[in-house]
Amino acid sequence: MKRLILSCTLALLPALANAGLDEGVAAYSAGDYATALKEFRELADQGNPDGQYFLGFLYHNGFGVKASQTEALKWFEKAAEQGDGRSQYYAGIIYATGKGGVARDLSMADMWLTLSATNPKTPYRDTLYTKEEIKKLEKKMTPDQLAKAKDLIKGRTQQN
Repeated sequence: MKRLILSCTLALLPALANAGLDEGVAAYSAGDYATALKEFRELADQGNPDGQYFLGFLYHNGFGVKASQTEALKWFEKAAEQGDGRSQYYAGIIYATGKGGVARDLSMADMWLTLSATNPKTPYRDTLYTKEEIKKLEKKMTPDQLAKAKDLIKGRTQQN
């Protein structure tokens, strides 16, 4: 009996997680940022990369919260570490601009943008936009910054 209950509970977990995500996206789409924030925060706190991405997105844009690039970056990086290409992209953009209390770090920006551009799960992979962002960024980088970025990328890809 315990096995049956455990099996049913485990089978429902993805549906429950998607329900929170679906509710958060629906609330966001309706402009109900308070509900979206609640739903995404619950998921993010549980380690869900979709929840972390959307929570970062709310902070990045100031939807339902005071805009905070440091808070946005915190959540984007948590999701990016789990392979979320959207979050890799936004982490790269935040590091590239260095606004909102985040130190500009072109090597970190290049690393995250490159990982996003080469991530098979990212919606940006096949667009020229991310690759163009990388080209523009790399023109601003010193040889040392480029070398550091390549080392960071190599270290990340070897981990996976």
